[in-house]
Order: sequence, then C-alpha cells, then structure tokens
Amino acid sequence: MSGDTESPTPMSRIAYFYRELSEYIDIDLRALAREHDVTVTTWGSRWPQPLRTWQIARAHDVGMSWFASWHALLPALCFRMAGKPFVLTVGGYDTACLPGIDYGHQRGGFKSLIARAVMNLATHVVGISDFTMRELQVLGVDKHKCSMVPLGLEPARYAHSAEREAGLVITTGGVNRSNLTRKGLETFVRAAALVPEARFVLVGPWMDDAAAHLRVVATSNVTLTGKLSHADKVAMMWRADVVVQASRHEAFGLSLAESMLCGAAPVVTNAGALPWVAGDAGVVVESQDPAVVAAGIRAALAHSRESGARARARVLAEFTLERRAAALGALLAQATGRPAPAFAASRLAA
Repeated sequence: MSGDTESPTPMSRIAYFYRELSEYIDIDLRALAREHDVTVTTWGSRWPQPLRTWQIARAHDVGMSWFASWHALLPALCFRMAGKPFVLTVGGYDTACLPGIDYGHQRGGFKSLIARAVMNLATHVVGISDFTMRELQVLGVDKHKCSMVPLGLEPARYAHSAEREAGLVITTGGVNRSNLTRKGLETFVRAAALVPEARFVLVGPWMDDAAAHLRVVATSNVTLTGKLSHADKVAMMWRADVVVQASRHEAFGLSLAESMLCGAAPVVTNAGALPWVAGDAGVVVESQDPAVVAAGIRAALAHSRESGARARARVLAEFTLERRAAALGALLAQATGRPAPAFAASRLAA
C-alpha cells in the first residue's frame, strides 16, 4: 500500500439492546450507523435469553443500551464475562426518585436493585445532561466511568416553511395520567385560562383517559391534537411563539429542544435539566402553579422573537446529532481501544 494512502478507520461491531424504540434511541442509532456496524436487538419479552445474548456478546466488540433496566442486565453481564465493554446511557426513570408522583426506579425495591446492578456492570455510563450527571453522583456510580454526552437533533429533519402564529403557545408529550403532573400537562391547560388572548396547543398522543380529563378543565383557547406525524409536529413547532415544559423531572427535555430548534421561546420549570437546556433563551418559573406558569408565558410572549432566535442558536451550537455522534465515537474509541472514526475526530477538533 502506498504511503500516501490512509487505511480506513476500522468500524466497531456494536450490539445495541433496547426494549422499545424511542426517539432517544433512534437518535443514537442514526449517529452510530454513520461510522459503525450496528446490530439491533429488541428485548420485547421479560424472559431472559442467556445463550442468544452470550452469542451476541462473543460476536461483537461492544454492547450498548439505553436505560438501566431489566432488558440491559443480561447483556451487560454477558459482555463483562466476555471481557468486552458495555456502554450504558441513562437518564429518566432509571436515575429518578420522585416518590411524590410515583416516578423513578430509585424509589427502592426490585427495580432499584436492577438499575444499580446494570450501572455497576457497565464499563462506561453516559449521562445526557448536567442534571443526569449529578443524579449519577448521588447514586454513587464511579465518576471515572461516567461521561456527559447531551442528546443531539438533526436540523435537516426540522426544516419547514410554516409561518409564525402570534400568541401560539405549545407543549408536547404523551397524554396520560402520569404526565398530567410529571410533565405538567394539567398545569399547561389550566394556565391557558389565565392567558385568554393566547392559543394553547397540547401536542401528543392520547394514551389513556387523561385527555378526557383535560378536556373537562380546558378553556376554549386550548386544543389537544392527539398524535401527529413528525412533519405536522414540526410545522406546529415552527408556528409557535412559545414552548412550555412545566415538568417535575426531565433528564434532558428532548421535545423542548425540538421546539427551540424551530425558534420557539422556552418557558420551563426549574426542574432537572430544563434550565440548562433552555439556557439564556428561557424563562424559568419556580413551580407548577398555573398562575406562576402563566406569568412566565406572558413574559416570554413579550420577547418571543428575540428569545426564539437565541433558543434556535443554542440548539445548533450545543445539541446537534453531529456533536453527539462525535462524542459517542470518541467514547467508543476509548472503550474498544480502536482509533476514533474520522467523523468523531474531525468534529471534536472543530
């Protein structure tokens, strides 16, 4: 081979395990597929498959999974027994402890034991925000194996020509009983009564009888869309002046970042990673009280164009798929001892 020719960076053979495909996981699969050979394994059943899992571990360089839950326990164990790295991304119910709203594996019991066992077995633990990193510290996870790699969006998937609608306020999330409080959906709907001049739209699928409950308490300026296609959701985000995320716990706030990328000014509770994601573009409110949230919405509406522009710039600077792919590539290079992919190396150097 000529000395002027560079040999291609060897790809890692990644076995990626998950129970259900989510937007978070889809982001990682798109990022990893750019430079690696990824085999996806879905664990849709609670019954363990030790032989199959062991065979997968033997055939791959590294295992990966999102969430420290039962579906990741056997894969983490098999990869450790095979002397190979296992990279675990956490953030959400696996690191949370909110007994007041019955949320989070860390409230104790069997789920807590499983989550901690998976974190201990993992050779590398990835947190998706500064808040998740603090949760890992509280849980006593070895800080030397923890890295922060924020989520990343692909700007091309959020291109749209929708025109901004003055006074349009949105929030997004699955409409179920848990999210009435955890994601502040009821707070959002009740705040609408206090800002009657604005139009409030709740974007998200109806998952149980929570939508019926919200329709009872909603005023005439509230719309519940139900499930929208990605294109329709993006169009709604581009039309919005303000996005509200009035959650009690958010490990990152992906839907918040999506709306920010579309130029909506953020109003967030001082919970989890939300103030960090919103940055200097956000209005931060101190409680889920509808009156407090309504005051934050009024403040954001008064400067929505300027704040929305800053919000979009923040996502483009900090939370893109390219940045996450680069950081994951560098982490995998460290884990496997292989050279970092050219994509990762070039982005990290930039």
